[in-house]
Amino acid sequence: MDPIKACSSSIALENNAVAGQAHCAVSSANKRTQRTRKLAFVFVILITSIALTTNVLKTRNGALDVVFQSSNGADDEDDRASDFGESEASADEDDRGRESAFVVDDDDFGAVKDTQERKSFLRAKRNTNDDEGDNDANANVLYKKLKLEQRRKCLEAPFPQVLGDQGKQLKSAQVATEKFQRAHGQVKDMVSENKKRWREEGSPGKEIAKTGRRMLLAYARSHPLEQRCRVEKRYRANKYQQSLKHKHLKDCMNRLEDCQNVDDARKAAKEMPGVKLLIDIAKKIACVTVSKKCNPRAMKLADNKETGMHLTGKIETMPGDLKRDYKTCALVGNGPGLRVEGVGKAIDRHEAVFRFNAYNLGPREGKMQDNNTHFAGTKQTFRMFNKKRSIIPEIWGLKPAQGETWIFWHYGSAMYYKAASAANPETYFMSVPAINHEIDAYFAIRKDVQELGIGKNFECPTNLPTGLHAIMLATMMCESVNLFGFSYDMKMLESRKDTTSPRVSPSHAWGVDTAMLRLLSLSGSLNLCTV
Repeated sequence: MDPIKACSSSIALENNAVAGQAHCAVSSANKRTQRTRKLAFVFVILITSIALTTNVLKTRNGALDVVFQSSNGADDEDDRASDFGESEASADEDDRGRESAFVVDDDDFGAVKDTQERKSFLRAKRNTNDDEGDNDANANVLYKKLKLEQRRKCLEAPFPQVLGDQGKQLKSAQVATEKFQRAHGQVKDMVSENKKRWREEGSPGKEIAKTGRRMLLAYARSHPLEQRCRVEKRYRANKYQQSLKHKHLKDCMNRLEDCQNVDDARKAAKEMPGVKLLIDIAKKIACVTVSKKCNPRAMKLADNKETGMHLTGKIETMPGDLKRDYKTCALVGNGPGLRVEGVGKAIDRHEAVFRFNAYNLGPREGKMQDNNTHFAGTKQTFRMFNKKRSIIPEIWGLKPAQGETWIFWHYGSAMYYKAASAANPETYFMSVPAINHEIDAYFAIRKDVQELGIGKNFECPTNLPTGLHAIMLATMMCESVNLFGFSYDMKMLESRKDTTSPRVSPSHAWGVDTAMLRLLSLSGSLNLCTV
């Protein structure tokens, strides 16, 4: 090849290479410029979006109400509901009552800025609201279950006390009571009516009544139970404060209708020492009445811890004791809750029925009777008398109903025994072992109540109420004990007007006595069959 041509070709190749390099450099620079412009554009858009979002949030000033409407549960509905405009539309639908809604305010919304986070947050709030609805539904199911259980135990009494019912039973019973009273009218206090009749007849046996009254007042002044009350100053009201189940028991005892932890409360109640003493010893008492079943020579009547010192006459030893294998027993008081359609029928379904003094007598021979059977039932198995009313057979001429057994617990009533047994040969006095067991159990349960922190400085009673004597006696005689017309809290005792007798004796410690009924009910020892 010609040297000159070769040189020219080489120079041309070198020039082409340089030009290519220059072209590549320019191309790369252009690409970098384009990327920079794109980034700048994106950055401007981002800043603008943030600014616009900030302005929107500021203009929302005050509570940010996001109404999230529940639909068929689809995710696309959740997405639409997260938009403010859609939320407000959902609120309008809620006003028309078509679906349920819940409200989220600014404090709950907090720092949830991201759309997806907001959606998740709103879903969580909706689920919480749904959970609350489920809890209400579960509570309603539990209420219905407990109501059916109590109605079964009370032999289909229409309105038994139901734990944790938030007062539903009471409200229903009050409506039924008003309806009953409109249909049947007011019920007379037959004790007052019979006293009025007695005075109109010249008060036969008045001197006997005066003598008995003086002896009763002397008994009250002797304070036979005072020694047992004095030791209560040493009780610790916070003994069970570290126990969760005992806290639940206390909460339930304070208001049965607000009881939430039913299982815990029942378990703790059964384990209370006084309750165990009452139930465990009940069936071990050899005899419940003064009878040959107990060794009469070994049973000194003066050893009665409550009224033995006031024995006023001879108490006959009966040949046999009372029956002690009843399946169901109803105790019918003179308190509130009886005047409802269906209560009398429930009472009569029990195998044995206890009544008191001259209340709810029903039809019988003689002048003393009443027409309360339409709400108090007709069955009369036992009638228990206190000291004051044990004179009624002698001076008011009370006769027994068919198959009715009379029971005296106060040994001061011995002075009236002859007249009572003449009217009704089936008249018994409670035995010393039975009375002493009741006194021991009573004070043990008083201790339980005080150590739970339910109350303190309770009044020392002159004696146990006749109703408590009957309840404890029934635990020795019956498998199931059901109370009708008993006041089990002070509000019932003080303010209810639907009672057979509004009189409240001042000789009893009603605050602790009513608390004892609540404790025994929670333990399953008895059932409260009226509210």
